[in-house]
Amino acid sequence: MQVESLGIDIGGTNTVLGSVDSEGRVVQTVRLKTRMQDGPDALVEDIFIQATRMMGERRISQVGAGIAGLIDHRKGIVRSSPNLESWSDLPLKDMLHERFRVPVAVGNDVNAIAWGEYRFGGYDTEDLFCFTLGTGVGGGIVSQGRLILGANDAAAEFGHTAFEGNSRCSCGIAGCLEAYVGSERLVRKAKRRMRLASPLIKLVSKAELTPKLLAQAAREGDEVARKIFTEAGERIGRALGNVVQLIDPEVIVVNGGISKAGDLIIEPIRQALKRYTMPLKGRKLRVVRSKLGERAGILGAARLVEVLG
Repeated sequence: MQVESLGIDIGGTNTVLGSVDSEGRVVQTVRLKTRMQDGPDALVEDIFIQATRMMGERRISQVGAGIAGLIDHRKGIVRSSPNLESWSDLPLKDMLHERFRVPVAVGNDVNAIAWGEYRFGGYDTEDLFCFTLGTGVGGGIVSQGRLILGANDAAAEFGHTAFEGNSRCSCGIAGCLEAYVGSERLVRKAKRRMRLASPLIKLVSKAELTPKLLAQAAREGDEVARKIFTEAGERIGRALGNVVQLIDPEVIVVNGGISKAGDLIIEPIRQALKRYTMPLKGRKLRVVRSKLGERAGILGAARLVEVLG
């Protein structure tokens, strides 16, 4: 009988299940509605039913789940989640174990992504920092081959590092990096700066403005769109300078929806990082776009048991 791991990526709107084989390949995925209003018990039951159908005759050897928020990784308790506000001190690990009866691990979603990038991204390093760019900005650290969680299971909150100014972040702190480079911020800035004859105006006349359309406009020569990505990249590169000085990674992996803009944002990050990193002869440091994309969360979650027990 074929044996596979189950990775679960729980979001506020959708939850994705993926079966992962021993070689780190995503064999099959299923997407289902999180149905937050129905409560966590209903979701866990849905996960079990859909996973059982998906697997068929194949056997699940272990289960891992990634979810945004503050997680007690060892106990598998969701302390709080911005996407699921009613999930307070929820024993998700125990709930999943009760259904599946195999080893289970629960972790922060970006920690799962970082572990997936480390295990299956092929970056050939033991020291990696991964961050996600989307609605929010998250982070995950792998140092000497170990996932770093911190004393309070709250390490690597990259988006909530103090950065500049007084823009209020969703966490309540003024000046967080996320308040300047999250997708909503980029869209708001673009709307303020759009010019009547620009490619961006033509693109959004028939659709809602998104980072994807912003990137398309930049590639078509829109200087406003291009400058927005450049400014965001410079801010991120400056913030990453602090990360490099503190944890000395060899590889920095950029994941998340905004990373799909590619060199429009990656290259400004690289250039700014050079200016804000202490010169060190022979320093090993690369900034790369994720090779795994949306698969990273499923792959990492499927292997969380190996780091969390």
